[in-house]
Amino acid sequence: MKGGETMGIHDYISFNSNEEYERSIFQFVQMAGEMTIKDAKQQLDQVVDRVFSKNRLLTYKCGGRNRSGSTLYAFDTGFRFQNGQERIFAYTLKNTRRDEEKPKNYYGLFIERETMLRDNIRSRTNRWHIGDIVFDSMEEMNALLSRLAEEALYENWTFSNYTSRVHHPILKNYLENTYFQLVHQRKTYVNEQEEKLLFNTGLIDAAFNELFLVCDIVKDSAKDALFRQEYRNPEIYKSSNRVFCNYSRNAPLPMATFYENPGDLLFNWEIAQRPGGINIADEHIFIDNMKRINDGLHDPSVKFNFENSQDVARCRQMFEGALKASLELSKRNYKLVAPQFWPATGKLQFLMPIYLEGVQEIKKGEQKEVLPPTVALSIELVHGQYIGTTVLTLDMAYQNARLIARPDGFWLDATKIFAQKAD
Repeated sequence: MKGGETMGIHDYISFNSNEEYERSIFQFVQMAGEMTIKDAKQQLDQVVDRVFSKNRLLTYKCGGRNRSGSTLYAFDTGFRFQNGQERIFAYTLKNTRRDEEKPKNYYGLFIERETMLRDNIRSRTNRWHIGDIVFDSMEEMNALLSRLAEEALYENWTFSNYTSRVHHPILKNYLENTYFQLVHQRKTYVNEQEEKLLFNTGLIDAAFNELFLVCDIVKDSAKDALFRQEYRNPEIYKSSNRVFCNYSRNAPLPMATFYENPGDLLFNWEIAQRPGGINIADEHIFIDNMKRINDGLHDPSVKFNFENSQDVARCRQMFEGALKASLELSKRNYKLVAPQFWPATGKLQFLMPIYLEGVQEIKKGEQKEVLPPTVALSIELVHGQYIGTTVLTLDMAYQNARLIARPDGFWLDATKIFAQKAD
């Protein structure tokens, strides 16, 4: 480094590819709000140099046997998520690769809002939690989820074809992402006198009472700049409960909102069918998500070897054909392409079913059923064009769609989805 010259991301961190680096930059742009990609690169270069040169990394020992090792290094970027109060953090991992020329000490730059990074670290360190609410055991967490599922208006919160150690895994995902959004929107309430945190779950009971969680504030639970406050002992209260009214002090406790204009929830197939109307990020979809695609196939003989260039080309060709077929279906059923909320960026996206093996019907007695799609393609409208960002397993797709509303499309059905193991 020349005297006075600032070092940057590439001086400290290795990436598998330039596309991987560009994805991290674009993630930061989406989270930070009004910023160009050029400015984002300059800003992050400065932040990384300042943090790494002065060794201001937060270090977390996590479990893991993959190439990224077991230690996570995090830092505050100094920017706020969607121009709100929630901070944007970045983290990197110990680089264990030795096949690189002049390998760096760190691998990858991952951008996350602070609530989701805390969630990530707690999961890596095997702590049972829902957002910043922590539990002593899985049984304690499951007891809360079961009580809430019982209190709330009936809904299927479990994937029928998958047995999970977590009771009602759909409800857990819904509750923690609702909490993340409420924190971002500053819609939680702290009763300092009673040392309680209150928030609206967004659920109602059969008598249309709103359901709230009231948690104990854990004193002196701050550990560092990221982990500032924890909560325990959540209890469910109805809006009509007198004890709850005492805790809430008549403070407004609105629901989390995930969109402003209902029109934004409708997929525009006219834009999508134009030349270049849907642009797919090839490498990320066909290389990074190979397992998701293979796991979603009904016929094992169709599975792809993504280390084989011919198989990658075959998958891409089948994918493009399936995409065209789904676009034709979307013209005839406006509910086919479902809206989803992507918590990582706070953006609305759409979920398009991808039937790599074609739309297959099976007969059950006198009725016919359509087999679930292989995966869901996540697409986002950017500058008048739909960008394919990733592919999701159907359980991931269902849970993201549920944040906006209970899915009612024929392919997003919790009773027919074979969920992937995640706990």
